[in-house]
Amino acid sequence: MKNFGLTPLGAGAGLRHAHFDDIISQRPPFRWFEIINEDFMNFGGYVLESLREIRRHYQIIGHGVCLAIGSTDPLDLTYLKRLRKFLDDFDIPWTSDHLCFTMVDHTNLNDLIPLPFTSEAATNVIERVKIVQQELARPFLLENVTRYITVSDREMSETEFINTVLEKANCGLLLDVTNAYLNSKFHGFDPLEFVRSLPLERVGQMHLAGWERAPDGSFIDSHDAPVPPEVWDFFKQILPYTGPSSVIIEWDAQVPPVHRLLEETLTADAAMAEVFSAKAA
Repeated sequence: MKNFGLTPLGAGAGLRHAHFDDIISQRPPFRWFEIINEDFMNFGGYVLESLREIRRHYQIIGHGVCLAIGSTDPLDLTYLKRLRKFLDDFDIPWTSDHLCFTMVDHTNLNDLIPLPFTSEAATNVIERVKIVQQELARPFLLENVTRYITVSDREMSETEFINTVLEKANCGLLLDVTNAYLNSKFHGFDPLEFVRSLPLERVGQMHLAGWERAPDGSFIDSHDAPVPPEVWDFFKQILPYTGPSSVIIEWDAQVPPVHRLLEETLTADAAMAEVFSAKAA
């Protein structure tokens, strides 16, 4: 099985509200868009009507930020039922969220907090993912997050933790290429070896993004810049192992014009064409 059994869509982009009018009026040649579920399912009016019009011409894939899959608060079943209806209404074939926690005592921390790499944390996530997949009735992917610190790796490594969760929950992986690269810088490991240690047949989607360089020279995963050259190189090293997939350019702050976002998307498509044509030859 490749790509978690999902249809590879090629390169697309994250859909942001600032681009609605240009996309609707110009219909630029994007292959598909990824949306942040919570940016749409809680709205009506202009936002929802714009999404309906865009969906008439482009495939839409969902991505969440509020599921809190690693938290110990009870899963919000009301949220899951609303999400299921939203995904059904827009014929969204799969969705994803982050392998982290965001809620403590029913309080949203508004950040993606890394989990401890323990069997207890893995078991908690596995049981919650099973419920999510049952409620949503479609493939579900978990994304590896940026972690500026390691909460705990006394019981297992990050790859062991991810492998355990994916295999036992039988879910897919949204491989964030930039996050893996940044974590290798923060924690001093070989990023390609990290990726090769993952169950790559479960990679159903990928993310690429740029970052901010802090005054002290460190990196901030800000999604507000073009994909850096070193991440493009890393992306091309990964592709022979994953095969064709669905790749998103994330750009969440200092959002560029549509034509600039399209340039990044076309660069991702060109990288995939280069790798797979060379492999075929």
